[in-house]
Order: sequence, then structure tokens, then C-alpha cells
Amino acid sequence: MLGSIIFAVLCMVITLIFCWLRSSKATFYSLTLKILASLCFIFSAIIALSLIGFDSTVGILILVGLICGLAGDILLDLKVMYPAKNDVLFLTGTMSFAIGHVFYFVALLLINISTNTMALAWAIPVSVVLAVGLTLIILFSSKKMGMDFGKVKWAVIGYSLILSFMFFYSVCVAILSPMVWIFAAGMLVFLLSDLILSMQYFGGKTQKSFIYYNHILYYLAQVMFALFILFGL
Repeated sequence: MLGSIIFAVLCMVITLIFCWLRSSKATFYSLTLKILASLCFIFSAIIALSLIGFDSTVGILILVGLICGLAGDILLDLKVMYPAKNDVLFLTGTMSFAIGHVFYFVALLLINISTNTMALAWAIPVSVVLAVGLTLIILFSSKKMGMDFGKVKWAVIGYSLILSFMFFYSVCVAILSPMVWIFAAGMLVFLLSDLILSMQYFGGKTQKSFIYYNHILYYLAQVMFALFILFGL
């Protein structure tokens, strides 16, 4: 247990150092630190999984989701380092995160089924409706904030729907299984992180503070997912 917590704390410490370097310029060194921070939440999840048993399907699914997050981390940072390939790297990075959310969804679905199968009759439809509503609010708000999604508009909309759905669905599952609130809180923090990232990418928010807010919230979310394996399963 202690090892999992140590890697979680180490992840946040490295994140702060990364933000300090990244706020000046995206370099190979800052990318290396970002990868190290991501490896820390993955190691935290692996240690947690070793404690509850590698036969935990839900735990394995969450671990795979975290690995997809690592891939997305690398691709999105390369986007900053190689602006000429901006759209391609953004799309592949976003796709990696979206695939990760699919694994998270299946993990929560298994928890939902084991807790109350009948709850699926309302949990999924309610989450879909709320996700569409939140995505529309985000789109209308983005226009007022002067954000321009350009060629990747539909990718942004699609990802927003997936992330919003995952947040609301995790809340629905948490209502039935209280320990899932750890995961649901992580999804909320993840959502806030991506909203800040959108303001950076598409709204011209270049202040150093946004780099700190975005990455601290993002890595906190991933740490919460990793620790959910330890404390929630």
C-alpha cells in the first residue's frame, strides 16, 4: 500500500517540476519529466493491483486506461514541440485519451452490473442526456470566450461527449457504490483539466498559471484513478 501512495505523491512532485520547466519552453527535458510523472501514476496502479490481485478485471481495465493516458500525454506535448504537425498530434493524442475512457467505461460498467444490473436502465440514458447538455453548454460558452476549434471541431465535440458521459456515468455508479466516488471525483478533476487545456489550445490563454492548473489537475485525476484500485476495489 505504501509503495502505491509513494508513487502517487512522487507523480505530483514531478508534475510541479515539469510545470516549472514547461512554463518556460517545451523541450525534450520537460517531455522526459512528463513521461516520468505519467509512469509514476502507472506504477502506483500496478502496485495497487498487485495488492488486490492481477485477476481483477476492473483493475486491469483501469490500468490500461492509464497507459492510454501516458500515450496521450506524450502526443500532446509533442504537439507543442512540433507545431507543424499540430492537428495530427492533437487528433492522435485525443484519440488515445478517448480509448482510455472506453476502458474506464467498461470498468465502471462491470461495477454497475455487479452492484445493480437494473440501474443500467437509467444510468446510461441519463448520462447520455446530461453529456449532450454539458457539451452544448461548453460549445456555446466557448464561442463567447473566443475559442476557435478550427479543423478539429468535430473531434473536440466527440471527445467532449465521451468525457462528459464518463463523468456523469461515474457519478451514477457512485450513487450505487460509494467507493466509486473516488473515481467520480477524479473524472470531475479530469474534466476541469481539459476545459483549461481547451482555453490554452483554442482560446489563446498563454499565461503560465494555465500550464500549472491544467497539468496539476490532470495528474491529480490520474492519481485518483490509480488509487481507486487500491481503496475502491
